[in-house]
Amino acid sequence: MKHVFWRELMDRQMIEYLGKYSVAVVGSRMMLEILWRCGIGCIRYVSDFLTPLETLVDCTINPLEANQYDVVYPKSDGSCVISYLYPEDHRELRRILKGVDIIVAHKYIPEIARVAEEIGVPFVPDIVTTFLPDGIKFWELEYPKTERDPISYTITCGLQSMEIIKALAGYKPIIAPEAVLVDVRGGIRRICLKRTGTV
Repeated sequence: MKHVFWRELMDRQMIEYLGKYSVAVVGSRMMLEILWRCGIGCIRYVSDFLTPLETLVDCTINPLEANQYDVVYPKSDGSCVISYLYPEDHRELRRILKGVDIIVAHKYIPEIARVAEEIGVPFVPDIVTTFLPDGIKFWELEYPKTERDPISYTITCGLQSMEIIKALAGYKPIIAPEAVLVDVRGGIRRICLKRTGTV
């Protein structure tokens, strides 16, 4: 399946090379599913308890799983999917995320941004943009409020996956302060995030 997704973007050798990368996904089973199908070698999935709202928004979750710990098991013998319960200790969170190539977070965004900065890893929040370790910091920009609904959430996850694959393949992703917002009312629009004035 991964060869179908990326055949126009990169050659077969580069597609196979994606298997060498490791990505951490915090709080989005849909992102995990898409990245796994794209051929990422190892995914560290960090989540906590599923809420009824999450089961409505994310079609990869069975509604009967609401109010349960969100564990994901390996999808096949050739894949590496490791599930972690979101830790309360910051040091434990750092330990879990250390060594990945990119972190994408749809929950606990400010804390995950701090950890990504501390361990020097690119960070993708729940909008379509990437914060680089040596670039603008997450907390230096005004973060837009977005409403989650199944359609805009699915499109956002798809666009984010594409940007992550581009970054891993050596292409330039959308880098903060540039961003793309997906909104059912406003459509898909490119924006420039404003600086907060505080560091």
